[in-house]
Amino acid sequence: MKKHLHEVRIGNVTIPANIALAPMAGTSTCVYRTIVHEYGCAYGVTELVSARGIRFKESVEVSMRYLEIDPENEGKTGIQLFGADPDDFSYAIPFILEDPRLSAVDVIDLNMGCPVSKVVKTGAGSALMKDPVLAGRIIEASVKAAEKYGKPVTVKFRSGWDEGHITAPEFAKMCVESGAEGLAIHARTQTQMYRGTADWDVIRRTKEAIVDTGVPLWGNGDVKDGASAVAMLEETGADGVMVGRAAQGNPWVFSEIRAALAGDAEASRGECGEESKPAGEKCFLVGIVDRKTRAEVIRRHLLGLCDQLGEKTGVKEMRAQIACYLKGGRGTAEIKNRLMTAGTIYEVEALLDEYCSVE
Repeated sequence: MKKHLHEVRIGNVTIPANIALAPMAGTSTCVYRTIVHEYGCAYGVTELVSARGIRFKESVEVSMRYLEIDPENEGKTGIQLFGADPDDFSYAIPFILEDPRLSAVDVIDLNMGCPVSKVVKTGAGSALMKDPVLAGRIIEASVKAAEKYGKPVTVKFRSGWDEGHITAPEFAKMCVESGAEGLAIHARTQTQMYRGTADWDVIRRTKEAIVDTGVPLWGNGDVKDGASAVAMLEETGADGVMVGRAAQGNPWVFSEIRAALAGDAEASRGECGEESKPAGEKCFLVGIVDRKTRAEVIRRHLLGLCDQLGEKTGVKEMRAQIACYLKGGRGTAEIKNRLMTAGTIYEVEALLDEYCSVE
């Protein structure tokens, strides 16, 4: 089998494998990034954080729950910022990189792809694809601020605003010319949001537009397992795969993808061979994760969030994640519904014990 597993270089940062967790609000927390790293994810990006919020608070404290990193346990990490004013980034990035809790972050990532209306209406997120001049100024300001600390800047964007304006190839060239050292594209338009099918041909054309620059491109959209990860890389020429919704409540997908990209013949037998499994990493393929293993990871995820946010908030915010972990499980609908109303760690753990006992 052909091997597609390799490292990715973003400026002076070497990511050991071309498998990443996409930034997702409520999902790509520090706790979850440490979990997926154990299953083969090599790079993760934080939830998006407002550059303006940091600038005018003159502090990272208000955003710290979203910015938190754990360099020893989560692998390579990017902090993602969004905004529409270059000055906000010029101010926010030093605040982040001079904070000893955050200074070890590897990459500063700029969100120019969020399609959500509350972000777009401020001129940020995917709205910037309609204003490449402003987007370029934001990138230049960010690069200037980050280079003092030796950190590369990357940009995540979409195919374009709508089907009539597929501008990703030109936008990517602008990003590179403005100083970005890594790119990621979600192959849907702003108007698509998360509906429909990702257009991988746009990824291919975007990669072709920047291939001579040596800047890596992550492909994002409809990668849901090992086979689709291999297919994306083969069809688009992208340097790596960035997994979004398929990773929600499913850290095991990274083991499957890693095995597939490594051309690991053992993957078909339900195990990952040594070639695709870094020392010390766990490896389970999605189809063979048993209830006990699933419950153990849910507990760890829950306790991590509660440790960070307090029990009341942690349990509340874990509900959406539990729904993802248990999605599609046979005979679990009633337990899942009860988990959605649990208010304490004790209640959740008792229900997880019950979940493990269901035949």
